[in-house]
Amino acid sequence: MGLEFWLDISADVAAILAALAVIVTTAFVWRQMRLQARGQDKDERRFLRESIHVIHETLQAIQFREARQRFFAGPHLSDYSNLESEERGLARYILSVYGLMARMIRHGAIDEEILRDYWRTALYRDWDRLENFVSGERLRAKNGNLFAATEQMVARWKTTDKET
Repeated sequence: MGLEFWLDISADVAAILAALAVIVTTAFVWRQMRLQARGQDKDERRFLRESIHVIHETLQAIQFREARQRFFAGPHLSDYSNLESEERGLARYILSVYGLMARMIRHGAIDEEILRDYWRTALYRDWDRLENFVSGERLRAKNGNLFAATEQMVARWKTTDKET
């Protein structure tokens, strides 16, 4: 057994060790990627949980409830031109909260089905009572897209209701 034999053995051992290093590295990288994916899933779930919490808190907040109570106590029945500035502010606030909800759904920050299941009845009732105000605001601002996100959400939910 000469030097050439030992060099061949050494080369084979080195190749085996290199292959083992590649396998170990691959296993390590795969493990890290899975951990990162789980971490992203956890981060995404946490983000969704926090987002739904924000929306829920906003919809349950005293400011939102009082705005709804005051506007729907009668001003919503008035013609747009007869609404006072404060009453218009109440309606805009209500619509801004629903608009936030619609945009968060559109961008995947909150689950639409959960929110739809929970707020559908109130949103339908509120939107029906706000339609005259929305029309007046759109004419005043010469912008037919005002509150479109909320309007689209209501239409989408009503379509879903008809299909089920």
